[in-house]
Amino acid sequence: MLEMFRKRGFRPYSGVWELTLRCNMNCLHCGSRAGRARGDELTIDELLRLADDLAELGGRYITLSGGEPLLRREWPVLARRLVQNGVTTNMISNGFIFHEQQLAMAREVGLRNMAFSVDGDEEIHDHIRNKPGSFKRVMEAIDLCVGVDYPPSVVTHITNANMHKLEDMARMLIDRGVRRWQVQTGFEAGNLSDHPELILEAATLETVVPEVVRLMQAYRSRLHIEAADDMGYFTEEDEVLRGRGEASQYWLGCQAGINVIGIEANGNIKGCLSMQSPDFVEGNVRTESLREIWFKEGNFAYTRNFKVDNLGGFCRDCAFNEFCRGGCSWNAYLHGKGTGKFANRYCLYQVRELAKRDSKT
Repeated sequence: MLEMFRKRGFRPYSGVWELTLRCNMNCLHCGSRAGRARGDELTIDELLRLADDLAELGGRYITLSGGEPLLRREWPVLARRLVQNGVTTNMISNGFIFHEQQLAMAREVGLRNMAFSVDGDEEIHDHIRNKPGSFKRVMEAIDLCVGVDYPPSVVTHITNANMHKLEDMARMLIDRGVRRWQVQTGFEAGNLSDHPELILEAATLETVVPEVVRLMQAYRSRLHIEAADDMGYFTEEDEVLRGRGEASQYWLGCQAGINVIGIEANGNIKGCLSMQSPDFVEGNVRTESLREIWFKEGNFAYTRNFKVDNLGGFCRDCAFNEFCRGGCSWNAYLHGKGTGKFANRYCLYQVRELAKRDSKT
């Protein structure tokens, strides 16, 4: 599988760009512990140069993120440049300061759409967001977009607080006019590592994944539900999870550093922005060009130079190890970092195989 990617060539086809680490919330599940801006965030001239370099390397899809990206005053200038360069651009926001002026600017500069983070009903959302009134504000933001036929998307972290509320959420989003919903599991990092009561146990995937698949199939004509790359792998449910509810398609391994890029607000380049560890910083655009970082021999080795020996635990001897490569690399790193190996516990196939073994003992 890796040989196929090598022949095709590594390109930063899609990615997430952190405009600032500054945030107006202190969410309990925030993997980056956002709050204050990084002290050395890129200037607008540096942002625009990087936007040009990214497009020149083949970047085609970018999500502007944070922190809270709307707090970066120059966001429309960067978004406009990306769009002018042929990069399909959207933004994910907590919605708290999204209003008519922000909506007009998003449409003017050519953002494909706005995505908003929603974590449950009002009680659950305000608790997770650690900010009273946040649910009301994000619903107002969604309504603003729907009201002018600018369809918003929603992103949800599945935690113990909302795992049994997914049906209610699907119906709520449909009633609000939302047509796209991405769900993902919360990572055991950042603020969430301080709140173990919210972290899903691996065994709960036996409940969560079939429920996500059921909702995908039940609501496919009204709500396009996508499962993030931290959910799966290699079970019968994967045909729906990876096929987006229609075609049969299995997990092809983590794309960080292969087709995916993560950009931090200070110019650090990673394979995926979720990887909140200096271990995954491959370079900085202030000292090297993006091209030099992207093509440097030895960079992004965890995916580009993957070997089965990199894996530990169940993943090491799994029948799908060469294809799966440990699933989501960030989850696999978090679960195996004490051993120096990648070992991903958030795998439904693993959960079921281990349950079979236990039933025989």
